[in-house]
Amino acid sequence: MKLSIDYKDDFKIYNVKFDNLADLYYYLKSNPRVNFDIFKEQSSITGSYEFAGDNLKKSIEYIVGGYNRGFNNFLVASERMQNATLDVSDNRSLRRGLYGGIPLAPLVAAEVPECMLKYDRKKEGCIRNMYFSLSYPHYVDDGEIFNRGLATLYIIDALEKQGDIVNFIARETSSCGDEIVNIEVVLKKPSDIMLDIKKCYFPLTGREFLRRILFRVLESMPVENNWSWGYGRTVGEASLRKLYNLRDSDYVISTPNEIGINGSDIYRDTARLIENLNLKEEFDVPKIKKLIR
Repeated sequence: MKLSIDYKDDFKIYNVKFDNLADLYYYLKSNPRVNFDIFKEQSSITGSYEFAGDNLKKSIEYIVGGYNRGFNNFLVASERMQNATLDVSDNRSLRRGLYGGIPLAPLVAAEVPECMLKYDRKKEGCIRNMYFSLSYPHYVDDGEIFNRGLATLYIIDALEKQGDIVNFIARETSSCGDEIVNIEVVLKKPSDIMLDIKKCYFPLTGREFLRRILFRVLESMPVENNWSWGYGRTVGEASLRKLYNLRDSDYVISTPNEIGINGSDIYRDTARLIENLNLKEEFDVPKIKKLIR
């Protein structure tokens, strides 16, 4: 974990960066000191199941695996939409190697040297920077959180199969008075061959990730304002772009209400996200809309 404090437009900004999910996991497992001056009661622990989901201890373990709530729904929806997107060939090829990649159990057991399965790109595509807002207002429900996450995973996976390279960063950015806390987790670097959908599934679809995991990170920050009252206000897309000098070509997946996701139908919400991100040339949106029930 890296913490830096900056000042901009009369705001004191706490920038918290985790290089990957493992970095976040080990930070929380170290039981970082709570800022008791501000957080006399920790919502990461006391939050109800209805609001924050499974308890903090279990949620921390979800970071490294085991969270599969609704995952089969994603697989079904993704498969149906796979036939509703533009016809493209998969830009990834498989090869065996000595190091890295996925271990092949039979070859490992047989002590075969080249026992690792790795993905390579057949050709290099354009690099797309995508920023996913982990923050959302308290009234956002599970369906909106879930559909936004599923739609995002589907879109990134499809873009990479077409040959694009996605730099995928998740952010929780909130304000309280003249303070801003920005918690950043790198989910995929351009050097990574493919998006690890299973790994990203919990951060993008589980309400526990914000209301247990990131609340616990916030509780360890040296903030001075009264963050315990509501844990701050979500910073919207326009302010985010200005705050971090994002380019027009950078994609921001904002809060569900900002991008028109209501959680009622995964196909409708996916079409809306594609349109919001101005990716209609890469996807056949009318075909996806035909799947709406």
